[in-house]
Amino acid sequence: MSQLITLEQLTQLEHQIEQLLLAEEYPDDFPQQLENLVALRHQQVELVLKQADLSRAVFDDVVARTQAMKGLLQQHKDRIGAQLVRSKKSPKSLSLYSNIQQHGQ
Repeated sequence: MSQLITLEQLTQLEHQIEQLLLAEEYPDDFPQQLENLVALRHQQVELVLKQADLSRAVFDDVVARTQAMKGLLQQHKDRIGAQLVRSKKSPKSLSLYSNIQQHGQ
């Protein structure tokens, strides 16, 4: 798998996460959507970083993008938390929130 394809997939996932976070209203399945997208992004980052031909420029780009994504998640932390509490008011919601924060780092 080439870096270009993997980076394009990473870009698409980041765009989907941004669109979800910036939506006027979060959909009912927002917590699951966000968790899935963040987990998929995490997997893509791991694929990129495991490539034998990884260049320093690509590594630096992925690190910068991960920091930007973490910042975006932090910006929306209160809104995400409120939606998770509203969506189920259950330990599962809180574990989803914890998982999202962990993968966002």
